[in-house]
Amino acid sequence: MQSLSEKYKSKKAFSLLETIISIGIFVIFASAIYTSIQYIYKVVYSSRIQIIETAVLNEQVEIIRNMKFADVGVVSSTPEGVLSRNVVVTRNGIDFLVTRSVRNIDDPSDGTIDTGTDIHPNDYKLVFLEVTCANCQQAVPLSISTYLGDSFPENTANSGALFVNVKDSNNNPVKSANVHLTGNNKIVDDTTDNYGLLRIPDLPACYKCYKITVDKVGLTDDQTSSSTDFGGATPVNEYATVNDQQLTNVYFQIDTPSNILVKTLNTACMPVPNVSLSVTGGAIVANNPDVSSFSVNDVSTDGSGEHNFNDLHWGNYNFVVNGGTYNLVGSSPSLPFNILANSSQTISLIVATSTGSSLSMIVRDGEQNPISEAKVTLNLGEPSESIKYTGLGYIKQNSWPGPPYTYEFYNDHYGFWGSDNNVEYDTTNLPYGIKLVFIGNNVYQTSGWLESATFDFGSTDVEYVKLDWIPHVQHELTGVNPVYFQIATSNSSTPDSWDYLGPGDDPNTYYTLTSQDISSSNNGKRYLRYKMYLHTDNAEYTPSVFEVDILYVQSCSLPGQVYFDNISSPTGNTITIDALGYQTKSITNVTIDNNITTTTYLTSSP
Repeated sequence: MQSLSEKYKSKKAFSLLETIISIGIFVIFASAIYTSIQYIYKVVYSSRIQIIETAVLNEQVEIIRNMKFADVGVVSSTPEGVLSRNVVVTRNGIDFLVTRSVRNIDDPSDGTIDTGTDIHPNDYKLVFLEVTCANCQQAVPLSISTYLGDSFPENTANSGALFVNVKDSNNNPVKSANVHLTGNNKIVDDTTDNYGLLRIPDLPACYKCYKITVDKVGLTDDQTSSSTDFGGATPVNEYATVNDQQLTNVYFQIDTPSNILVKTLNTACMPVPNVSLSVTGGAIVANNPDVSSFSVNDVSTDGSGEHNFNDLHWGNYNFVVNGGTYNLVGSSPSLPFNILANSSQTISLIVATSTGSSLSMIVRDGEQNPISEAKVTLNLGEPSESIKYTGLGYIKQNSWPGPPYTYEFYNDHYGFWGSDNNVEYDTTNLPYGIKLVFIGNNVYQTSGWLESATFDFGSTDVEYVKLDWIPHVQHELTGVNPVYFQIATSNSSTPDSWDYLGPGDDPNTYYTLTSQDISSSNNGKRYLRYKMYLHTDNAEYTPSVFEVDILYVQSCSLPGQVYFDNISSPTGNTITIDALGYQTKSITNVTIDNNITTTTYLTSSP
């Protein structure tokens, strides 16, 4: 006989997992039923609201159809009437907002005012009504429209037509743009049609009194302006004038706004933080003098040397570095910087530590295009001369204080790592610069070398272009190749050894010419050193070098631009520009007594 305990043990029970799964299935089923009921309720409620709104609209139409034709219009609008633009109607305890719009219609059957064949364009009226449930979160209003006519002839005495044309930056029509007109005790709120046009055919004549604002969600805005809004400048789009029985067209442009990311960098493409800028640009809203739609006088880049300008009007933008801490060397792309509508662009502003006087020059052709690799020579009088190349980055060294002032890293135009003590940096006796040591009795050492400090180009984003140096005119007295160089590059600032090579990637070749191309095998290596060799065949004379330039290309290189700093002579300067395919241009008696930015143009060679 089976015991009681054994009998109960033989019965199966639900496990915990089975219980959880069962509850889950029930919850899903219950949620589906609840969601369905909610949806059905919303559909029924929405249908009920729509039925009530349809009744409200039909009631409004019948009221307007039974009014006098002359009274059909919106108060303080055009056509003038007795209707309020917005009215709240309550039905079944629910508030509904009714919006009324009335337009005069110029029927083409008797001509139109825009073709000059009808001076009375108010042939009949279009009434457009919209209704929205005030507290129902209704996304799209319900609407109805009707035309109304009158038996007597139209008349536009002391009134004219105003057509508002709205286009984008490419002159394509902008439909459904909001137009708000005020002035002469009139208020018009309406939208443009599929052609970007709002016709207001019956508006009281008035001279420069209608203020018009045009906007659309997601786009920039545009408006007319008073003659006093910009001081002495003349607005490009003044308040609109309507003449008696004449058509006036006014034009506006709106489009998707744009964004500009500004980066402030040094000449080694490294970020420079907290640079104060002034920015102007966008649309020109007034002339004589020009007034831009966007203008800020003091905005700074952040700790990473960046600042975002958002929701900008398309057009040209100029940037100015404020204060005396930095000079603007140039920009990439060059200024003025043009940005299109609905775009995001980046501009790099290259800055350098401010000096008392500097020259930033943009070289362009006759079509305003920047010219790259134009040689710009700034002559301050013998022996002071400096050469730059447009579109190329550069590092200039024109000071080499000697032992014990040696440097592992190049810093601010000076320093070197070592020498054989047969060369010296002399600023006392002409010729200035690095030269062979004078040993007495009108005799110099016959040879010597100097090893530079390490140049850091900031990243591996570097292509070396040219090695250039400025020799003294006495070189012709010292024999053949009195100055020659070798270059060593590395991706480590402290390699096991610096391997000095010439243009043939060989330790037995040398760079012997000024402005000589650097071997492409050095590209992509962040750190560089040069080794300078001096030699004379006539010990009574020494070669001399008073400037060494390393020209390179990086992402922050300046198209068509050069920059000279620490200009020692404020007056009497000469600037010479040479470029392949263009006539040489020379500018004499140039005064550079502060920080100058200028543009010059070259003429193509015949």
